[in-house]
Amino acid sequence: MDEIKAIVDDLGIAALETNIKIAAVAVVSDSGSLIYQTENWDLVNQEDIILDVIKGVRTFNLSNVEYSVVESTTEGIIGTNENGMGHVLFAPFQGGVLVAYAMPQADPSKAMNFLKDYTTKLKSIL
Repeated sequence: MDEIKAIVDDLGIAALETNIKIAAVAVVSDSGSLIYQTENWDLVNQEDIILDVIKGVRTFNLSNVEYSVVESTTEGIIGTNENGMGHVLFAPFQGGVLVAYAMPQADPSKAMNFLKDYTTKLKSIL
């Protein structure tokens, strides 16, 4: 857990320094366990929703906000709220998925690309 927290803390600092506009992060295992979440995002009991998006669901409600998948590639999945409430990014890796909330003014494709380095780090410890 300490290793995951260190990776997420590093992600938060780097996102701030590079103006990526990621505001919250969580890590969910392939089996649906919430391994880690930042204090400002409560995804308890929403793990099945996250895994359903990875399996192909195109619209989802996370933390009482509705999102639609606008991009799905091998790199990850981008869900955007049509009312300007931001984006949820899903970056799968062997062992789980890194989930991030990006603020409305973020470039979600740029943020997804940013997350790739961190999925590699997480994969090595899960």
